[in-house]
Amino acid sequence: MFVVTRAIALFASLSALPAAAQVSGVPARQASSGSLKFLAYHQGVAEQPIDFSIAGSANCQTPAGVPFGCGQGGTVEAEGRGAAGMFKAVYQIGDYVRPYAVIGAGSYELSVPSTTVTNTLSGSAPGLIYGGGVKFSVNPDTQFSPGVAIDLGFQRAAYRLDHLSPRGAGPARAEQRLTLTTWQVAVEAAHQFSFESGKLEPYGGIRWIRVEADLKDIPSGTRAGGKKDSASPFLGLRVPAGEKVAGFMESSFAGGYHYGAGLEYRFK
Repeated sequence: MFVVTRAIALFASLSALPAAAQVSGVPARQASSGSLKFLAYHQGVAEQPIDFSIAGSANCQTPAGVPFGCGQGGTVEAEGRGAAGMFKAVYQIGDYVRPYAVIGAGSYELSVPSTTVTNTLSGSAPGLIYGGGVKFSVNPDTQFSPGVAIDLGFQRAAYRLDHLSPRGAGPARAEQRLTLTTWQVAVEAAHQFSFESGKLEPYGGIRWIRVEADLKDIPSGTRAGGKKDSASPFLGLRVPAGEKVAGFMESSFAGGYHYGAGLEYRFK
C-alpha cells in the first residue's frame, strides 16, 4: 500500500481537511461574565484544491492494482470534500477571556488523479474530532467601534481510511490511520446592529492555520508525516432569536468553499 500511504501523507501535509479548521460561531463581541454557551453546528468543505508535491518516481501499481502515477513528478492537483457534525461549549471569564472546548465526528473523501483515472480515498466510519482554545477580547463592541478578539485554538482529528475507488470501478481495500493536529490563531471583529425587527451581528477576520499530519500504514506499521501553514479570511453572521437562542452561519472561500451553520443556546 505504498502508493496509498504516500498519497494520503502528501494530502495531509499539504492541505487542511474539512474538519481540521475550527468554525468560530462565537463573534468577538464580549458576553457577560459567567456566561455559558453551547453550540451545535455542521461544517464542511467543497471543491478544495490540493497540491501534491511528488519527489522522484511513484510506484506504478499498488497491491490493489490501482496506479497513482508511474514516474510521476512535480505538482499534482487533487480535490477534497467532506463534512462534520460538531458541538462547542464556551464560557466567559471576566471581561476578556473565553475558553472553549469542541467535540464531533466527520468524514471526508479525496480525489487523486493518476495517469489514466481519478482515485478516491475515503473511510467507511466517521473520524473523531476534539479540541479547545481560548478567545481574548482586545476591544469591546461599542456604538463607535467593533469588538475585536484574538482566538488561539487546537484541534485533533483521527480517521481510518479503508476504501480506494477508481472512477468507474468498485472499491479496493486500504488500511491507513491518519491523525491531524491543527493549531490556529485568528484575529476577528464583530458588531451587533439593532433594528425594529431584530438584531444582526456580522463578523469576520483572518485565520493562520498549521496542520500537522501523522499517517500510519496499519499492515506494515510504517509512518509518514508533514505540516502545512496557511492563512484564510472568513465571514460570518449571527442572528439572535430572543435572549438565549441564536443562529449563525460562516464561510471562507480561500482554497475551496468552507462553510458552517448551526444554533447557539446561552444558559446565562
